[in-house]
Amino acid sequence: MKKVIPFVILVVLLVSVSLVVAQGGLPGAGWKSGQQIQNTGTGNAKVVLTAYDKFGNNYDCGEKTIAQGASDTFLTDTDCATVPEGFVGSAVVGADQPIAAIVNVTNRGTGLASAQYQGTDGADVANNVSFPLVKNCHSGRTTTFYVQNASTSENDMTATFNMGGQTYSKNYDNVPGNAMVVVMPADAGVPCAQGTGSLEVSGTGPLAGAGLEHEASAAVASNLSASKAFTDADGAQNVYCPLYRKAQTANRDQTSGVQVQNISGGPVNVSFTFNAQSGQSYGPFSVNNLADGASHTFYAKDPALNSIPSGTVGSATITATGNVVAVVNDAAVDGTLQRKATYACFGAGSQTVNVPLAKEFNGGNTTGVQVQNVGGSPTKVQLEYKATNGSTLKIESVNTVAPNESITAFNVSNLGSQWTQLSGSGSMAGTVNGVVVTAGQDVVVVANESSAGATPSNQDTKNYEGFGQ
Repeated sequence: MKKVIPFVILVVLLVSVSLVVAQGGLPGAGWKSGQQIQNTGTGNAKVVLTAYDKFGNNYDCGEKTIAQGASDTFLTDTDCATVPEGFVGSAVVGADQPIAAIVNVTNRGTGLASAQYQGTDGADVANNVSFPLVKNCHSGRTTTFYVQNASTSENDMTATFNMGGQTYSKNYDNVPGNAMVVVMPADAGVPCAQGTGSLEVSGTGPLAGAGLEHEASAAVASNLSASKAFTDADGAQNVYCPLYRKAQTANRDQTSGVQVQNISGGPVNVSFTFNAQSGQSYGPFSVNNLADGASHTFYAKDPALNSIPSGTVGSATITATGNVVAVVNDAAVDGTLQRKATYACFGAGSQTVNVPLAKEFNGGNTTGVQVQNVGGSPTKVQLEYKATNGSTLKIESVNTVAPNESITAFNVSNLGSQWTQLSGSGSMAGTVNGVVVTAGQDVVVVANESSAGATPSNQDTKNYEGFGQ
């Protein structure tokens, strides 16, 4: 077995081919995963991935060399050649340079569903993790959670759901080192159709995790959304969400909701403001006395947010009297199908942000990179694309981006009026890229991949958060 190089460790969920409901909570079959690893260091990175089943048994998934700033993919069903059919488990990634990783879970080939989420850096795990959004057959949708023991020793876990003012708990004892458990609301006794709620998981050792929202039942799943778990260190009184919209585009009706969870230890007041890319702000919209552990949704089509005009896109800011975390749930219509995506909002920004996977009309999919300025002054934004085929592109925003506002880089092979090219070699059309975002102020970034420009419904839309340095 190849040696794991213990410089940076990221903890990620793996789902392999032919996953069935009894094994992993997702409806239908044909599920698999790919792990996209970006080298964020200063030299070539040797990267090793090891998979673990629920008993803690490990499987070698090989080693790859990745150039500085570039990214590469580990596919569970090809690189992890010894995992059995129907494997559901977790993984540890090691490298001799700093790295960032995302996971792509899909049933493509059987259905149309797909979702992406961040892997968890080994320095960011904690004994308590939180998930702001839980559904259990609510409006036909359910959330399944995957919580990993982020240590080499056995770990006892307790999952507590907060739904409709009631709590429901389930224990998971003696979870082996690096192994993962599947946590479903129904297993803890959460009744069906209780609306939305939240989840907190505690362990006797460090944890990492992800939540996948899916159709409650489907012979073949058509959509999926995903987000990482939060730790107490992620909580903040000011939270930033780079992408929020209301009925954007007449044909897709892309609309967002922000689910805010209180992790402060006591009741808090929460305010939400939408910052349209036109420069207009709407709000604040407020909720008072949100209980500890509870969550609240600011949905763009809620009558309480009626002042937000249809057809707008921008970013959102959340302020609270104590620490909160938040996720954005984004939905769109593609013909008769619903497209779903979820990402985690940010409690802080960085002047350099890494985006491990950005497609430019590759396989029918294109990635938009949404950048929000969370600093105190206007700033220009630069993006540097490095494609796996060797093509490069560096662009800069023509105008500055105001504090709390956002800008979108989309269809970069045909730059519009918002961007200017600084350098580049080769055509970006058809490429898969790692991207580095830089700015003169702290920014936060979300990557949103869709089948725009392709035959409708090539694949579900999906997004994930950029990694700040």
